Amino acid sequence: LGIQLTIFAALIGAVGVAAGLALSGTMQNFASGVLILLLKPFKVTDNIIAQGQEGTVTSIQLFFTIVTTFDNRKVIIPNSKLSNEVIINVSAIGSRRLDIELKFKYGVDMDVVKKVIDETIANSISILKTPEKRVGISLLEESGYKVLINVWLQSHGFNDAKLEFQEKLLHNLKDSGIVLPGMPAKQ
Repeated sequence: LGIQLTIFAALIGAVGVAAGLALSGTMQNFASGVLILLLKPFKVTDNIIAQGQEGTVTSIQLFFTIVTTFDNRKVIIPNSKLSNEVIINVSAIGSRRLDIELKFKYGVDMDVVKKVIDETIANSISILKTPEKRVGISLLEESGYKVLINVWLQSHGFNDAKLEFQEKLLHNLKDSGIVLPGMPAKQ
């Protein structure tokens, strides 16, 4: 045909390299999607934290995964990011620990504080019985002491249960006459 084969081969090679580079991310997402579907580090309905986003996995596709955040945003994450980065699956175990640290002045009786906390935990239906709760002094400072509370909640509904428990705890402490720093004393 009169076309020099070296120029034609160079053009075909250049197009092939350009196409390969353009598709490398797509192929990486595809391979990662296959790995996610086979190895199942998370499943649909799991709550995960990945790429700075926390939410519920609503769909796992070959090229991307869809996560719906708790404030109802739809986040599409390329599967290559999920297979090469850290993923925190907060619902895989079924329970999560809630840690609360409260500060009290030394004039506040620790036994009364502990009694109010224990009663609040016992009366909360969202607190799991096992693993055991932990309540104790976590730190002694010049101006007072800190009490650490560790309780376990179901993974699904964790945030709602956390808000409910903290509100009940605050009300019960106030009703018992216990003053938290920054809170005005009961008159």
